[in-house]
Amino acid sequence: MPLANLFLDLNSQAAAGVCREANGTAPVAGSCDAYIECKNGVAEEKLCPDGLLYNEKSTGYPCSYPIDVECTQPQARLQAAQPTDECPHQFGYYRMGDASHCGQFMNCAAGRGFVFDCPEGLAWNPATYKCDWPDQVEDCDAEAFLGFRCPPLAPKSELLGEQEQDYTFHPSQENCQVYFICIEGRPRRISCGEDQAFNQELNQCDDIDNVPNCSNDIRAKGAEIKAARASAAAGRRKLN
Repeated sequence: MPLANLFLDLNSQAAAGVCREANGTAPVAGSCDAYIECKNGVAEEKLCPDGLLYNEKSTGYPCSYPIDVECTQPQARLQAAQPTDECPHQFGYYRMGDASHCGQFMNCAAGRGFVFDCPEGLAWNPATYKCDWPDQVEDCDAEAFLGFRCPPLAPKSELLGEQEQDYTFHPSQENCQVYFICIEGRPRRISCGEDQAFNQELNQCDDIDNVPNCSNDIRAKGAEIKAARASAAAGRRKLN
């Protein structure tokens, strides 16, 4: 039998509820969230929970989030959504807020929504299911989200040649331990360590004692942290 006909025959068998192997799973023709499960040669058609899709490549539980599945079934159908008061589907990840509030997301599990915050300065990226730089998130307004507007880039000059950098550094006006990098006109928020601050001459984080524009409170906190680290290091040396 030609190979193409063999695949067609196997797919039709799966769709008819006939097992390819004694144990395992197979797709259902025309569906992205239904599958055939075979146990000891007995076939049973099953449906993934609402919000998940059948993952033919999975070696464990056969249902996965849509981001992990390539459903190439022609005219594929999905079960009707089963929304709750908290979630649009029983399972899934969903961003909270609008384009200027991109830092929260909800994990829906069995219809219950659990809200999480991305680390400060990062936004939820629905394309990757990860917290990401806001300028990398298509529907996030990075400037509104971070509260910082990048200054316009200097126009390129034929006399001066190409600009050396397509990114610029800018200190936060509110916190000496924070600065912004503008990349192609969109900002990223960077935080220094607790005993460091942004040095505008170096365009990087530096020892807080080398940055004169920090407040007394921030300096005092930095000094406490450095003293505590020095004490801990001295204690380890005594033990050794």
